[in-house]
Amino acid sequence: MKKVRVLLVDDSTYIRTVLGSILAEAGFEVVDEAADGEEAIRKYMNLKPDVVLMDVIMEPMDGKAATQAILDNDPTAKILMVTVLEDRNMLVDLMKMGAKGHITKPFSKEEITEKIKEIIGGIE
Repeated sequence: MKKVRVLLVDDSTYIRTVLGSILAEAGFEVVDEAADGEEAIRKYMNLKPDVVLMDVIMEPMDGKAATQAILDNDPTAKILMVTVLEDRNMLVDLMKMGAKGHITKPFSKEEITEKIKEIIGGIE
């Protein structure tokens, strides 16, 4: 079975490194990383990953704006928000926009792998 290709988007190099290790250990392929929303959009359009793990709070373009831009270009994009926020209104807005779910920091390896499997569907 082909590996699930993931784009990591977070302004924290540390978080990207931790997520990358978790994903690699779980058998996912990290195709690239981005440190802000603008970079995320460019890399998504070039790489067309299976899943995007998208931080919400970033500068200059945040995850909400980047998610909207990606979904405007590709309504089938599978974007999983990663946030420290427990802002229900923001999360509801993101889900209405088309994000497939969210993970709250701090996260567990199991939580991340299960959420990705859930939104991809049918992988063991």
